[in-house]
Amino acid sequence: MEKMVYNTVWDKLNTYLVFLIPVLIVGVLLNVVKFPIIALLIFLSFIFLCNNHEKSVVCALIFCKMIGTFGPALGIRVPGTVVAFLLIIVFMRKELLMLFNKHTTKPIIFILSVYFIFMVYFLLTGETRNSGAKFSVMTISLCVDTIAFLILVTFKDIRMERMTVPFLLFALMQLGYVESLSGHGPSSILDFSFFRNACTEMMRKNIPVLSYHNMGIAAFIGAAFMMSQRKKINNYFDIVFLFSSLWLIILSGARQTIFGFIFLVFVWLVFRTGRFKLTTVLLASGVIVVIYLGLQMLDVPFFQSGSTRGAHMGSDLNRNYDYPLMIISYHFLDGIGFGNYHNPYTQEIYPHNIILEILCELGFVGLLFICMVIFLFVRSHHFLLRNELPNRGICLLLWIPYLVRSMISGDLSENISLFIAMFLLFYYRGVVLTSEQLKRLMKMRQMSNGNRQRSEEIVPSSTNEATIDINSEEKI
Repeated sequence: MEKMVYNTVWDKLNTYLVFLIPVLIVGVLLNVVKFPIIALLIFLSFIFLCNNHEKSVVCALIFCKMIGTFGPALGIRVPGTVVAFLLIIVFMRKELLMLFNKHTTKPIIFILSVYFIFMVYFLLTGETRNSGAKFSVMTISLCVDTIAFLILVTFKDIRMERMTVPFLLFALMQLGYVESLSGHGPSSILDFSFFRNACTEMMRKNIPVLSYHNMGIAAFIGAAFMMSQRKKINNYFDIVFLFSSLWLIILSGARQTIFGFIFLVFVWLVFRTGRFKLTTVLLASGVIVVIYLGLQMLDVPFFQSGSTRGAHMGSDLNRNYDYPLMIISYHFLDGIGFGNYHNPYTQEIYPHNIILEILCELGFVGLLFICMVIFLFVRSHHFLLRNELPNRGICLLLWIPYLVRSMISGDLSENISLFIAMFLLFYYRGVVLTSEQLKRLMKMRQMSNGNRQRSEEIVPSSTNEATIDINSEEKI
């Protein structure tokens, strides 16, 4: 294990706070630590431990969700995304225009292309019971989430271990809040079904409460962001952070998020070195099997029912996919219109799957248009799956939580961030050469090497043309 290096006293305090998280989890489960204390810790870590760039990302990805999650339950009607956007302007008032430059123009065009498709379908559908509100929330989320990811791909001074602590505290805060509403706590610190069952019971009684998916996704995003900047498990800080993340994900009771975390670990083991090796794949598969068997040994009913062989997919995931599939069969080409989905049997206004939602509301034609935009992006010279952030974070790991969330929870107004993250994270910003330029460059280098062998006094005239960013060769 490597020794922890502290650049400032705030980094040291951040480490102490991470080591305190397992203690806080036990305190919340024993009903000793109340959720206002967790909210205070989120505020203090936000103010004192994060720089302005990290504060802006936290505002966009957490604070708007906090206000949107706890506001209605507490009777506070405040638009969280608007508050987050105003805070970002305060923190980034001197650098906001730096986010929009030649390196971000093309990915923004791809983002706006997808948004334009949704806007056209909204205009064709017209104002309905849900379409107007859905399109408005989508527009606001587009602005806030785009700025958040622009900050991530622009600035180098972002440290994930500082920024991701509020994600875990936010997940823990939701657990404490539901515990206070239910009036009782779990039977033990290993009662992994309490949070899910309490949320389900309160929803049946029409009590304003949180979704157990939000708790799991918050911890999931925190783990993904931290792992993205790690090539290996360096010290006890990393171990405690990942342990706390997995503990909170299991406590949330969101099966899909648990499987998503397992997939995240697999991708991290394969992509952390930047090279694809068979031994790495075998090692990753072995780790996944160990994690899976360990979760099975916990004897969690909802996890075991979700992983039972031969079980029906819809009943396993608590989703009624029969109704959206029926809509698709009747409106295969044009869909039923943007924001018009409504399941009369479950009273849900989205099918908990972004692909099914697009097929239901936009039809096959709308899905085809979106796939065409994605295809053009992937086929462009600037697409790189193994792309990294300026702080060396692995972009693919940051995108996985949004992919998992779009497949299990939320509608297009929230999951528009899936496309935002895709186009900004996988956009390669190095020097890109065409095949003809590459051939000319290699020929000049061969001539230069031959001339050096014959005489050191001969200098190639095209030396400057052969100068290139080393990252461009990796891209090629």
